[in-house]
Amino acid sequence: MPEEVCHTCQSALPAGQSFYEDHGVKVCLNCFRHRPRCANCKFPGRELVVTPPHGALCEFCRQVIQPEEALVCSLCKNPIPPGQSHYADHGETVCLPCFKLVPHRCFTCRFPQIQKPQPEVGGVCRHCLPGVIDKDSDINALIRPLYPFLQGLGHHPPAEVKPVFLPPLVVLGMQEVKEPPAPIEFLDEFVQFGLPVFQVKGIFYLLPMMNREWLLSGLLGQLVAYDLCRIHGLAALVGETPFQRFGRSWSLFAGLLLARKLKFPQVEKRLVRLGDQLHDFNRLLAMADHKPTREVIQFAQGSLGMLAKKAKPGQI
Repeated sequence: MPEEVCHTCQSALPAGQSFYEDHGVKVCLNCFRHRPRCANCKFPGRELVVTPPHGALCEFCRQVIQPEEALVCSLCKNPIPPGQSHYADHGETVCLPCFKLVPHRCFTCRFPQIQKPQPEVGGVCRHCLPGVIDKDSDINALIRPLYPFLQGLGHHPPAEVKPVFLPPLVVLGMQEVKEPPAPIEFLDEFVQFGLPVFQVKGIFYLLPMMNREWLLSGLLGQLVAYDLCRIHGLAALVGETPFQRFGRSWSLFAGLLLARKLKFPQVEKRLVRLGDQLHDFNRLLAMADHKPTREVIQFAQGSLGMLAKKAKPGQI
C-alpha cells in the first residue's frame, strides 16, 4: 500500500495521527493548524492566490471561482481598486476621486457630470435629461392623462395647472417653517423635508428641476389639496385644524397611491417617510394594507366631510 502524504507539505502522514481531509485530499495536523487558509473554504492549500473580490483562494476554489473583472471609472477610465467605494447607477461606475472632485453633480441622481446647467440646483446629467421636468416642459400635457385617477379619488382637476418654478428653499419654506439641518443640494435631500410641488391659492410651485416620477406623484397629491382648498375656501393645507391635518395626510397618500400604481418605488419610499409624523397618513397606510382601495377612498372622503361639518365657522 503506497505511503499517504500531506497534500500541502508533501510529508508523510504520521501513522495513527489524525488528519484533515477535504477536496478529496488529506492534510497533516501541522499544516492544518499553522498554514494560511483559503478565504472561501478554509482549506490550507499549497498556494493561496488573492482573487478579487473574494480574497486569497486555494488551488481548488480557484478552479470554480474566477476573479471578477475590474471596474473602470466611466470618467477617468482608470481601474477602481477592489473594495473602494464608488458611484454606481445608470449602468456606469465612477471612482471616489472623480465623484468628489467634480464641481457639480446631477440634482436628481447625483451623477458627477452635468449635461444641462440650472443656476438654482446645479444641473442635470445626460441620463436624467430625457425625463427631467423643468420650465420648458408642458406640465398640463404630462398631468392630464392622470385626471381619471384623480377623479377616481373623488376630486376634480382645475381647468389648467399654473406652474411657477422656484428655488428649493422657497418651495420648502411654504411647507416647513424649520430650517433644514443641512444644506440641500440634491432632490433626495429635499424630499426628506417637503414635496417638490406645493399648491397655494391655485398656483402650483415646483422645483426648477426634478424627474418625471416626482412630478407626477407630487403634483397629483397637490391636485387633491387644490380641490379641498377650492371647496372650502382655503389658500393651502398648512393649518393645524383637524380638517387640514387630515387633508394633508390624504393628499400625501393620494400621491403615494399613484406612485404605487405607476411603480415608482423610490418615490413611494420617500412619501412613506414624509408621512411618518402624520397620524392620519399612517392610519390610511394601515388601512390600505388590509382593505381595497375603494374602501380607503370612501373612508377618506367620509372623514373629510365629517371634519368639515364639525369645524367652527371660519376655522375649517
